[in-house]
Order: sequence, then structure tokens, then C-alpha cells
Amino acid sequence: MVDHVSLLKAAALFTLAAILPAQTAAPKPILGTVTEFKVDSLELGVQPDNGAAVFLKFGPATQVVRIPPGERGLEKATPAKVSEIALGDRVMVSFADGMAEARRIVLISSSDIARRNAAQRLDWQKRGISGVVAGKNGNEIALEIRTSQGAHTVTVAITRKTTVRRYAPDSVRFADAILSSAAEIATGDQLRTRGEKSEDGTKVTAEDVVFGTFLTRLGLITAVDRDSKQIKIEELETKRPLTIKLTTDTQFKMMPEVREMFGAMMTAGGGQHGQGSTLDMAKILGALPAARIEDLKIGGTVIVTSTRGAKIDELSAIMLLANADSLIQMAQTMTKEKGANPMDAINKMHGGMLGGPGGVSLPAMIP
Repeated sequence: MVDHVSLLKAAALFTLAAILPAQTAAPKPILGTVTEFKVDSLELGVQPDNGAAVFLKFGPATQVVRIPPGERGLEKATPAKVSEIALGDRVMVSFADGMAEARRIVLISSSDIARRNAAQRLDWQKRGISGVVAGKNGNEIALEIRTSQGAHTVTVAITRKTTVRRYAPDSVRFADAILSSAAEIATGDQLRTRGEKSEDGTKVTAEDVVFGTFLTRLGLITAVDRDSKQIKIEELETKRPLTIKLTTDTQFKMMPEVREMFGAMMTAGGGQHGQGSTLDMAKILGALPAARIEDLKIGGTVIVTSTRGAKIDELSAIMLLANADSLIQMAQTMTKEKGANPMDAINKMHGGMLGGPGGVSLPAMIP
């Protein structure tokens, strides 16, 4: 026997489904940087960390909250207004089913980020040290620090309270460093730490540790693509071609001429050169004039520091030093080896303070 009631129910449901609009799932949250506003249409322009720029609608039902930089949850969130959002701010925009506008905008102010970063940089300078991992013994790291007087070793003690992070492959952003552990630190890695130093300075109980496997390459520019922000170089020693990717986080520096460079090194060493002088390569490099991709010329020599990426012939530059011919000339003059192999000459400068496990090694970790 036909169940007429069931047939009627099925027909009603079919008719209802046909006349109701289809419900679509809410878009995934978007994390990015504010780039533009459209006041008339109530839209926010956002450049996601991954993907093309988008415009997101907001309205009276959109909740806006503000959190301090570095927070991973909403425990410290405070109410805010859309009018408080400024260009350059970081936002995470989330959505809800059935809402055309954003459900919530989590705001991290760019001014708060700048103040946080400035305070952290100052603390890293005061209480931080950096060097190359020379060995490990459990949770104690032997860190080799190179100076103009030669190399010395400091013990870095990692405890349960230590935050350990490592640079992500193919990323030049310090903020992209991912949580890690002492077990992943390997001999030859560059490591930077801050914490409490012993009275004699031979041991540091680490509060924070950041490390990574960095590569530094010296080569001649063979091509410059300003549109894609890439250059191609030929390594001086191996003659191997490499593609160098340049990002907004890449530090461009221009090496001055030899006499100017000598002056900068003398100033960094307190006006002395030789016994008792101390040279901070990070400070020297930081004081160099800024460069642009427009300054890069085919045939010029550059030094590039990068993380180890997924492809051996492609590197994302953390630091790029243009006009490196001056550094080579200075190194050959200081080591009195005119015409010597450029890498060997640079590695021997100031007791090998620029030398690394695979050759020249520039400071890369700058929070």
C-alpha cells in the first residue's frame, strides 16, 4: 500500500528546498595587513599573508576587538571600533554563516607592533649574544662567538622555561620563526639567545633562543628582474647559477668604498684597531647605507644571506650587500693577499669573525 502521508511530506520538502536560497559555508578567516579603505561601500582592503589582496565588507553587526602583539587568544582582547583601524595594521577577519559582512575583526595596531619590536630589539642588544653552534651536551649548547681577537665559546643553558624557535624554510621573517626544541639545534647552525649571564660571562641561562641554518653566497649579478623582485647571480667559486628572491623584509645594504668602510670599522671598534679592539659586525652592517633593487647592476658583486630553502638553486634573501667588490678589496688589503681567493680573504678578516662552517657568514638573525 502506498504511504500517501510520506509522499506528501517528501513533496513538501522538495518544494521548500527548491524555493529557498542555497546556504553557503562561511569563508575561512583571513589574516593579513590593512592596505585600503572604501568608506562609501564599507569595505576594508586586506593583503593576506598568502594570496591576492581582497576587499572585505563590514557593518554594524561586525565586532571589532584589539589585542596586544604576540597574543594567540582573545583573553586580553578589548573592544574597539572600525574607525580605529589604520593602514598597516594587522587584522584577522572571520565570518559567519548567513552574514554578508565580517563577523569579527581582531586588530593588532601597527604602532603597538612597532613599540613592541623596538623594546625587544633593545633587550636583545643588551642581554643577547649570537654565534655558531660548536657542539651540544644535552640541553647545553656550546656557542662559538667570533671577535676581532679570535673565537671564544659560551655555554647556553636551555631550561623548561626557555622559548626555542627556528627560522622557517624559505622565510626571511623573524615573526615566522616556528616553535622548536633544543633537540633540533645542530652543529653549524647560527643561534641567537638572550637571558641571564653568569658573572664571568661564560654561561647564559636562556630565556629565548632563535636558531636557523643559514647560507651566505657571494656572486656576480647576471640578471635583474625588478618586476618579479628577483635577481640571478653566478657564485664566484662554483660558477653555479642561483636565483635570489627579494621581499619586503629583505635588508638591502650598500657597501661603501674601502676608505669609508675602514672608517666605519674603526668607529665600531672605539677608534682602535688591533689588540683590544672589539668589532660588532651586526652594528657595522646596520650602519651601512640602505640600497634598492634599482641600485643593483649586472656584473656587480653581492653577498646574500638566506635560510636554507626547498630548492638548492633558489634562495630568499634575508640580507643583501651590494657593491661587495669593496669588501673583497678591503679583505685582500687587510690580509695582505692581493689576488687571493675572495672567500678565503673575507674569511680571514679580523681573526675569522666573518668565517662560517661553509665560508663567509654574515649576521642573519635580527629580531
